[in-house]
Amino acid sequence: MKRLSVFILLFTLAACSTSKAPMKQFFMLNSQTPLMSTSPKEVERVVVVDRILLADYLKRPNLVMQIEGNQLYYSDIDLWAENLQTGIHNTLLAWLNDKATETRFIAYDSPDASGNHERLVISIKRFMPTDQGQVITSGQYWHVNSNQTNELTSPESFAFTSELSQQGYSHSVTLLAEQLLKLSHQIINDIE
Repeated sequence: MKRLSVFILLFTLAACSTSKAPMKQFFMLNSQTPLMSTSPKEVERVVVVDRILLADYLKRPNLVMQIEGNQLYYSDIDLWAENLQTGIHNTLLAWLNDKATETRFIAYDSPDASGNHERLVISIKRFMPTDQGQVITSGQYWHVNSNQTNELTSPESFAFTSELSQQGYSHSVTLLAEQLLKLSHQIINDIE
């Protein structure tokens, strides 16, 4: 009986000393973006930023990493704090409005978006770190004038690569947000 009690005690202690599952980490993409002004600035035109088009593999809450060239790894503990499509849209909208001088950018779901405005359609194909120590953002965007809604417009491509100087998803998310700032500069240079 004593042996059984000692065995149960040792088993209980061993079960208590096992390592706990790692804590989930949630990342915000737009934590460093400027606050949007409540008073609209005097502008020459208004551009509606449509809902961001994401590649299907990015439509998950998990952060993703490209490994071994053509494989994807989804982290079980590193997650987006908000829908990635919404996060990219809000981040770009904030940067576009902060950097533009002649244009006001508004969200597709804004009450002001119902008019006959120019539109900006953005498609994100890659938005991730790689196992090669890089962070990559690429895709296309289309600027559709209000009088061109029935005409095809040629896409503008973008591709940004940054070198990781630290390990971990936290640094990767910071670089992804910086790449969205670069994209906003490219869009403004094309539109204004």
